[in-house]
Amino acid sequence: MRKLLFLLICCCLLFVLGTNQQDSQFAHAVDPAKSKSISQDDANGEKKLSKFMREKLTNSQLVLEGLMVEDYDLMQKGAKKMIQMSNATEWQVIEGPIFARQSEEFRSAAKQVIKFAKEKNIDGASLSYLHLTMTCISCHKKVNKVLISESGTKLPLNFAALKKGHTK
Repeated sequence: MRKLLFLLICCCLLFVLGTNQQDSQFAHAVDPAKSKSISQDDANGEKKLSKFMREKLTNSQLVLEGLMVEDYDLMQKGAKKMIQMSNATEWQVIEGPIFARQSEEFRSAAKQVIKFAKEKNIDGASLSYLHLTMTCISCHKKVNKVLISESGTKLPLNFAALKKGHTK
């Protein structure tokens, strides 16, 4: 069972990292020199968001590392940081009930990781981590759909586009 969970977690992580490198449209800032329509403030906002999302990924990797070496404190540390981040202003990229539910599902999955880590239940923590990762992927897809429907083309996350009515 543990070998299967390990394989599922590794496949999921490889998928997430591969998607992140190929599309890199949610968390990576646009080069302001390439797009004159984006103001310096928007470019700075995108860089700030990119840094924030990288930090989320780093905390996710703490949980994964904890799972791989059965370090329950490390799992809890990463999941707690992710919950804190999900309450930060930078997290609220797009308003609406769909994204509020996504955030709540994310926090719930992170809380489950913590619960199972406290119980030293590696299988439960592993499955909760998979759920947590899938909530990230699902939310990123939804954000991209909003941006595509708004602009008609596939865009990097762009504060100028988001200012048209989907941000706080």
